[in-house]
Amino acid sequence: MKKLKNRILIVDDNPNNLKVVAGVLKENGYDFRMAKSGKLALDILERTKPDLILLDIQMPEMDGFETCKRIKEDVSNAMIPIIYLTANTDSKSIEKAFNSGGVDYITKPFNPVELLARIKTHIKLKKQTEELELESVTKDKFFSIISHDLKNPIASVIGFSELLKDEHKTYTPEKIESYASLIYKSATFTLDLLQNLLEWSRIQTGSIKPVKKYFILSDLLTKMVEGHEAQALAKKLVFKTDYKDKILVHADPKMVATIVRNLISNAIKFTPEGKTITISAKENILDNKMVIETIIKDTGVGISEENILKLFKIESNYKSLGTNNEKGTGLGLILSKEFIYKNNGTIRAESKENEGSSFIFTLDSVNLSEVSLKH
Repeated sequence: MKKLKNRILIVDDNPNNLKVVAGVLKENGYDFRMAKSGKLALDILERTKPDLILLDIQMPEMDGFETCKRIKEDVSNAMIPIIYLTANTDSKSIEKAFNSGGVDYITKPFNPVELLARIKTHIKLKKQTEELELESVTKDKFFSIISHDLKNPIASVIGFSELLKDEHKTYTPEKIESYASLIYKSATFTLDLLQNLLEWSRIQTGSIKPVKKYFILSDLLTKMVEGHEAQALAKKLVFKTDYKDKILVHADPKMVATIVRNLISNAIKFTPEGKTITISAKENILDNKMVIETIIKDTGVGISEENILKLFKIESNYKSLGTNNEKGTGLGLILSKEFIYKNNGTIRAESKENEGSSFIFTLDSVNLSEVSLKH
């Protein structure tokens, strides 16, 4: 993945000050936006979130202190460090700067070396804090899955199997079949979850790395479809495939198989009986590079625009029930994202409520004539 530049928002009503600060930032490889007032700064922050804000104090209409308070009222801006650029060096102004939400201040006229050093320090602190918070959320999610999502299906297996063991002679064939079906669903869910948990925990400890090979993606897709036919038949779902033979990619086939398995399982889970799931793959150009774009498209319940943004973020803790009340943890999509990034690919979702969803991932395309496949 391409490393993005750190972005800084400069807020100052003086055009000369903006020009000087922007020049220093540009020289040192920073991306930046400029705002000539507190109001403009707030408008910009509604559309994009910088890594740091440089804020003047003495501005008309809304001074720096008020601007800072307004910025921090929005919880999505809570982690953005704000450094005041000010000619005010009296103790009251400095105290007010910190009380309003600032993390530091630099006196005007500023020393470029000092400015850059403080910017670097506060961006580093911000990223470290975010990483620590994400680690905490990740651990909480992990233990939540183990204590709740894993415990419940195992309890169901034990409970219903115990009833069958003790009372099967008194049950009708229909009741026995119903209990056996519930045991099967709980056991299948538990197995899928355990597979994802084990693979995900190995990623977190850094012990799993991609072993990339040249392989035929279309063969893998066909194998995955065949492996899910029993699940699809249980809901009277129809698989449609649309891809050519001999689509070659360079990636870790086990990781790609996990991605496809999770996406097809989700499609089955969220598609009502009698509907269709389509698996397609084709060449496409993305960022001036030829890739293979694979799409798992269902005709299911769909996902709201708000929830699409939560899908691949473990801290969002997004999960929902399938059309037959099948349970999920959302971990499969998190794992898929981790795996696709390790293979230099991308993954995204497109959806409309009550119409269906498409999950699209890309891998680098390879010319078959240029590669000798070893079997």
